[in-house]
Amino acid sequence: MKNSSNCALSPLADELINKRITAKKDSVIVDHLAFSFPLSQLRHCHKAGFAGYSPETQPFFPLPPEVESSEGKSLDEIEKHSLFVKKQLSEFYLKTLKAFVDHVLGFTVSAPRDKGFHGYTNSLTLKSKTGVDVGFIGLGGQRDTAFIQISGLGCKNLFGHTDKFVLHHWLNTVLSISFLSRVDLASDDYDGNFDCNYAENAYRDGAFRTGKGGKMPVFKDASEYVYGNNSQKFFDVEMVVIGKRTSPIYWRIYNKKLEQQIINDKLNWYRSEVELKKWSVDCLLDVDASFAGLNAFSQSMENTQGVRTKSMSPTKSACLELASRVRWFRHAAGRALGDVLEIVGGDVSKAFGLLMPDEKLGEKLGIPPTYKKLINNALEC
Repeated sequence: MKNSSNCALSPLADELINKRITAKKDSVIVDHLAFSFPLSQLRHCHKAGFAGYSPETQPFFPLPPEVESSEGKSLDEIEKHSLFVKKQLSEFYLKTLKAFVDHVLGFTVSAPRDKGFHGYTNSLTLKSKTGVDVGFIGLGGQRDTAFIQISGLGCKNLFGHTDKFVLHHWLNTVLSISFLSRVDLASDDYDGNFDCNYAENAYRDGAFRTGKGGKMPVFKDASEYVYGNNSQKFFDVEMVVIGKRTSPIYWRIYNKKLEQQIINDKLNWYRSEVELKKWSVDCLLDVDASFAGLNAFSQSMENTQGVRTKSMSPTKSACLELASRVRWFRHAAGRALGDVLEIVGGDVSKAFGLLMPDEKLGEKLGIPPTYKKLINNALEC
């Protein structure tokens, strides 16, 4: 049970009261950030040419290795060359990732922890320049991806090092990230106007709907309290949540002052925090407007006009990924596939039979003889 008193202000309480006076009403905080990308996208970092330097003058990012082709005459030689190339690329990606973390995000990384993280085969710890843990990096996901997760403290350090527009450039333009795995946006209220009671009344008025006729998210009072004299509530936790943890949008409105165990009657501090999953990376371009555009509740807290940004549905995400892979294949192998189709007289099934990666090709196409059997079989069908 916690009771308020008129004791001397703690340093944090004093800081927050001053902040209440000077804070902008439309100042939205990024309190958690997570995103993933194929490691192969790191090859673009050395030519980004942004944020105060040019590719010609900056030594930050290593150049991709020059991979020479090899015409091995045996399966062992082919496998040996393949492992050599993979080792070169792995070293290049790790060096580039460390440079990205250092110069773009403003962090350092630990040595590989040799244990998984969120389904990734290996992981590293993100650290601030002062050595404080601020997140993790997962490596070795499906199709060789990296996953970066940054905590609330990490986000504070991140945006002390760079700004959101520059970060958006690196994520969207350089690494081709179209949506964030998760981003938490938060708005602090120091006047007691947007407390848990306000959130509950707003919910009853339908202010948490994200569109006309949209389904109402679930509401839960997650407060913990005891009753004192005259049925007065004494809170240990004062919080309401709207939505489910598995939903694209999940709200927490809570008494931050109580959470931080600050005891002073002169201070109010309520935080409205929303957890957004699979969300458009464009929300970083204007987090105030993105927050205000979520629903009527968030718009009521902000002076800026809201802008609608959306979650990426699994179906749309899969379609975009397929489109991206088709574009890559057309660019990298379209002409070669056309030549193969011409050789087999336009028979698509035969052409794809020749290109199966787990089989052997033959000398008929000027490639190692170990693949000859598959070609002969395909052409005989």
